[in-house]
Amino acid sequence: RFGLLSQVVLGRRTISVINSKQYSTAGDETGHSSPMYKLYDTIPFEPQSAVSGVIATIFGSTGFLGRYVVGAVAEQGAQIIVPYRGTENCFRHLRVLGDLGQVVAMGCDVWKPDQVEEVCSQSNVVINLIGSRWDTKNFSMYDTNHQIAENIAKGAKNAGVNRIIHVSALGADENAPSDFGKSKWMGEQAVKEVFPDATILRPSTLFGYEDHLLNKWAGVMKFWPTVPLIEGTLERKEAPLAATDLSDCIKKCTFDAATIGKTYELQGPDVMTQRELLDLVRRNIYSTTRETPVPLSVFRTLVGITSHFAKAPRFTKDEVTFSTTDNLVNPEARDISELLDTDPIKMSAVAIRFIRHFRNPEFIHEL
Repeated sequence: RFGLLSQVVLGRRTISVINSKQYSTAGDETGHSSPMYKLYDTIPFEPQSAVSGVIATIFGSTGFLGRYVVGAVAEQGAQIIVPYRGTENCFRHLRVLGDLGQVVAMGCDVWKPDQVEEVCSQSNVVINLIGSRWDTKNFSMYDTNHQIAENIAKGAKNAGVNRIIHVSALGADENAPSDFGKSKWMGEQAVKEVFPDATILRPSTLFGYEDHLLNKWAGVMKFWPTVPLIEGTLERKEAPLAATDLSDCIKKCTFDAATIGKTYELQGPDVMTQRELLDLVRRNIYSTTRETPVPLSVFRTLVGITSHFAKAPRFTKDEVTFSTTDNLVNPEARDISELLDTDPIKMSAVAIRFIRHFRNPEFIHEL
């Protein structure tokens, strides 16, 4: 017997379970068995699904930033397509970030237009997170930051996608002193040539779990015999941005049509010099590693040699060049306040979360 009225939504019709005093399996006045369930065509259909209707192909979703963006967009009911190269280990951690079956991985070679079009064919928005700060044995920075961005934009256009969100970098400029800045600017122009109304995001250096900022310097202080104080970089100013804040900005752009065709420069609230960054890391991991001043030209020569075989922490000549100039937003540019409803995260307040595993033993209750 059923004592309560409940409803189960099935497609466009509603099955209602009726109180057993009205319907029971014992039979009715005619002696025939009465149905326990009754179909009601007159009850309006009320969707119960969390699917928003947005289908997003997120290139670069298997990287550092990708997990944050997939989680942020998927929690709003979007269906996510994850292009990947490699094995299942590349993407399996992303499947749990959305509803069951809503995060779908598809193999894709970004150098093959037909595969790029295929992974974009069912989407109504494409998000490009692919980028690199150094050359690899397979791809140069110009390949990664410029040519691949162009390939994705063309593939999305041919697949009939109307919207693209491209993540560039703060410091992208035609006359940037570093190849990283130049290649990022070229990538922006290539995307805009195909999608004039593309949304461009220029974030500052990101921090978070497995980042290349806090973890890099914590690794230097933990494993190197000395911390290099590179001439010409100690007073350079930057305001690192939390990866979670950037993912929230991308989520806002995905669901807000008012961001179409706009370029945003994004940075965090803590403007600090390189010297202040090193002090922050040192305080959090209780480092006692000594420091050694190193001329810029000498350090560039050293990293020009070691960058070919060093893995982590890693420095490159172009990265050192990029670190010689301030990396702050243009006061006249659209900024993070237009995309976030809350205050950005201060790196100084949460740094310990990301580098605690580098901490030296000092107070046993803080290990």
